[in-house]
Amino acid sequence: MDFIDTGFNNAFMNMAIDEVLLSSKVPVLRFYQWKPCAVSIGRYQDLDDIDLEYCTKNSIDVVRRITGGKAVLHEKELTYSFIIDKEMMPRSIIESYKIISSAIIQGLNILGLNPEMNNSKIENRDNPVCFQESSFNELTINQRKFVGSAQVRKNGKLLQHGSILTGIDAKKYSSCFKEKPEADDLRKRITCIDIQEEKLKNAIKQGFSGYFNTSMNERGLCDRKISEAEELAEMKYRFGTISAKT
Repeated sequence: MDFIDTGFNNAFMNMAIDEVLLSSKVPVLRFYQWKPCAVSIGRYQDLDDIDLEYCTKNSIDVVRRITGGKAVLHEKELTYSFIIDKEMMPRSIIESYKIISSAIIQGLNILGLNPEMNNSKIENRDNPVCFQESSFNELTINQRKFVGSAQVRKNGKLLQHGSILTGIDAKKYSSCFKEKPEADDLRKRITCIDIQEEKLKNAIKQGFSGYFNTSMNERGLCDRKISEAEELAEMKYRFGTISAKT
């Protein structure tokens, strides 16, 4: 399995790199972060859910993912993406979520945390806020969500990426939406893990390596992949967010 840590990038580059990595010949675990902070919306989500005026005034980028799911404010978090041949995973989205969540759990257990997989049904599918409800096999601590993930199958690959919260500004989170959820309600439903960044990264790496019984080949992006991602970031993700759902 390849491991890539691309550090901080803007929203458009982050999404472009994930898409470019769909051509990888071996499974890939990637870590990344967001600068400036950004709201990502699901592939089929209505952009009208987002308060674009607030986001613009507060220098918050808005980007459409190639994955499904609901909107996420990316700020205080470690984001992971995992890419693998789709034939190597169950056809069921729920079952593939379970496998990837199990790898994350194995890593977090190293840190002495005790996350659980949610096994209850979603109460409100019309809710535009990802972290206000937990999907099947997403991770919670004391029934409060701290990992939100989304998935797509494309080009023969399965891509799942998700946010592991290390902090939360509930008021800012709420302000990003036109129909603003109560900040107090978000605080009741969301939690985060206060773990030093490098410890968290190393633990998740160990979790994936151990769960999939494989070594990690740490590498960077080659110049060609960087150029592909830069072009995709500008042509598709920066300028295509408002209208495109591809």
